[in-house]
Amino acid sequence: MAFSRDTEKIRAELLASESGTLEKTGDCPLEVGLLGLSPYELITGSLGYQNAYRLFNLQDGSRCERLFELGDSWISLESGRAARAFGVLAASVSYEQELIWLVRALHKFGVPLRADERGEHDPVVFCGGPVITANPEPAAPFIDVCAIGDGEYLVPGFAQCWHATLGGGGSRRDFLERLAGRPGFYVPSLYGGAPAEPPVPLTDVAPERVPRAVVPLAGEPVRSTIISSLAHFRSMFMVEIARGCRGRCKFCMVSQVNGPFRAAGLDRLVEVIGKAPSSARSVGLVGANLCDHPRLGEILEAIAARGCRVGVSSLRIGTLDSALLRRLRSCGVHSITLAPESASPRLLRAIGKFYDPARLMELVRRCGEEGFTGMKLYYLIGLPGETDQDRAMMAGQFRELAAVAGGRIKLSLSVNPFVPKPQTAWQDCSMMKTAEVKKVFRELKKTVAAISREIDLSWQSPAQATAQAVLSLGGRELAGAIETSALEGVRLLDCLAGQQAGLDSLLYQRERLTSAHPWRVLECEPSLVQSPGSG
Repeated sequence: MAFSRDTEKIRAELLASESGTLEKTGDCPLEVGLLGLSPYELITGSLGYQNAYRLFNLQDGSRCERLFELGDSWISLESGRAARAFGVLAASVSYEQELIWLVRALHKFGVPLRADERGEHDPVVFCGGPVITANPEPAAPFIDVCAIGDGEYLVPGFAQCWHATLGGGGSRRDFLERLAGRPGFYVPSLYGGAPAEPPVPLTDVAPERVPRAVVPLAGEPVRSTIISSLAHFRSMFMVEIARGCRGRCKFCMVSQVNGPFRAAGLDRLVEVIGKAPSSARSVGLVGANLCDHPRLGEILEAIAARGCRVGVSSLRIGTLDSALLRRLRSCGVHSITLAPESASPRLLRAIGKFYDPARLMELVRRCGEEGFTGMKLYYLIGLPGETDQDRAMMAGQFRELAAVAGGRIKLSLSVNPFVPKPQTAWQDCSMMKTAEVKKVFRELKKTVAAISREIDLSWQSPAQATAQAVLSLGGRELAGAIETSALEGVRLLDCLAGQQAGLDSLLYQRERLTSAHPWRVLECEPSLVQSPGSG
């Protein structure tokens, strides 16, 4: 297939920006196209996406290339081939909106959208990532195989089954049934049931509930394969220092689907950091909460010895101290991110966050003294049991933050509506209605405007939060709306117009029995497994 000159030009520019590109040669019967469902600059900063790319290419007889929509065409970065050249189309789904983009991409490829419409010569659609691991059901009709758990086990297992069946002339059905018998593989076509009810097996080879596959982080830490000067995190070498989270906040899906907490070994981390490519200008540490790692200080020292700046994600208020702040500053960190969530001690206890709000002010003061110039703080509104008094406390905390920062630190406040997520303690709590969310945002905006023009206040739109909740909590009954949204470019909520009673029950009047959850087909507690071939 010939692509436009503009498409080829963009492809050449992206490849020129990279180091670490994998271009595997030789006989590789298993050809995997890894879809970039978000723009290149964003998804290149996803360690989950990069890990899938590396893992597939590590398998014997398997070649994985990245597929992106460049200009008016989807194209492989590595070879310039079209999407239909690949026998497997894989995706790591990190955000609910990407489910719609997945269906849109399949339509552009000319792949039959529904799994039950695909034949022996159509690509196998294989999807994983946190959204799929939490609740695959809204997009289940479009996916052949869902990866539930850790890629270190699931990618090698997928490749082994492919070579043993499809790779040797076996049927698509044999391949899917063999996968279904392994932990962590959910094959939606082998399940059925009544609308708004959890799926049930249609064959004896499919387990009633699919266990989540989890591996110990005993090997080499997950790290960047590709470093790009055009990525959002420009020229950053990312390293996963821990998976899961010691905290169990009742609203947090990631701490559930990535658990249990596992820290990468210090010696292995130091070795990997020491061998970071010369093109790396910074080392980004990846983990739900970096302070959970018991050797974080020594990891920072290894990065400083390598001569790189440090990129850090969110830190925990209760465990961040002066010594760690000084280390971060010595590694070139100018801004830190914290998640207070609420200013109400009562709500903090309900969430499962046990810190004194006064400690936040002490951290702001210390950051100013250490020379930090920026701080981003995340808050939630509409939490279960929240009152007007709790929201008034948030406004009061904003005033106190501005006073303590004193113009030395640029404050960025992100306020977002609570969204109930599957597999969390608050999965059956209702969310705040859109009109009330808008009212609270207007009041907080007035408060911030009266405090200082130096404070940035941002929020997620209520419509986006509502669509996120629908895709998080729904089941296969959403497939029609997802397909319409993908093919016609219409907002998901507009596709659900006329179903207000169902949305009210799903979002604002949640009283579901645990047995009725669409994700009931998954075992929420993980199954510890060894990677295939690891002994």
